[in-house]
Amino acid sequence: MAAAWPLFKACLPTCLPLAIIGVAASATPGAEAAASGEGHGLQHGREWWGLLVASTVLTLICYGAVLRQQLAIAAGARLPLLESMRDAVRDVPFVLVLLLLLALPLAPAMLATAWLGFGLVPLLLTLAALALLVHALFAWPAVAARGMHPWQALRYSARLVQGRWRSCVQLLAMLAAAILVFVLLVGILTGVVMNLAGQGNPSGSGMAFSVWLMGVILAVPVVYGGAVTVAAWRVVSAEPASPGDPAPTPAA
Repeated sequence: MAAAWPLFKACLPTCLPLAIIGVAASATPGAEAAASGEGHGLQHGREWWGLLVASTVLTLICYGAVLRQQLAIAAGARLPLLESMRDAVRDVPFVLVLLLLLALPLAPAMLATAWLGFGLVPLLLTLAALALLVHALFAWPAVAARGMHPWQALRYSARLVQGRWRSCVQLLAMLAAAILVFVLLVGILTGVVMNLAGQGNPSGSGMAFSVWLMGVILAVPVVYGGAVTVAAWRVVSAEPASPGDPAPTPAA
């Protein structure tokens, strides 16, 4: 994680605005549902589902652009912002498929939770799914940096994690702990600020303000998490590939 700090500082001016937009976009459907009083789950109108699709695509574009900026800076290059966003737009279909594949290991846990409620069995299924998903740690960087398709990127990531699973788990645990502490501390500060501003029961404008405020707050750990992933990716991908590694295709 120490190796990621220089990359984080170098990419923050460019990546933070992108991350803010991405975080705010991802929070917009929930904020809209709360403001309109719509139910949870599938109890939404067509407009909300359209908003969900648009916000998801925008979020993936912003996060993909952040990732491409970090990969370029880590390699000692500078990628124009518009070019990184254009490349991220091209990646969206592949990333969507990748996310759907990553959701599959969690399906048994979700079904067990829906059927039994959250208990020991769903907890064990969730832990098993998370242990499996560690192998996908480098899948998105493989899509962005190597131009791989989702299934190929998952195989490549699994080979990079192989033999390093415990180290990757420790890395993710430390990263999650650091982000959690940051969010908790800033959340307390945000609550104080919101109360002082008289936003205990926010109106529509207050809700919009809170969305963007939380976007600014949560964008920092998003950028830092990306920097940690990219730094780790550069370390493991720089080593000689094993004979079973898929041959990467050049990124466009």
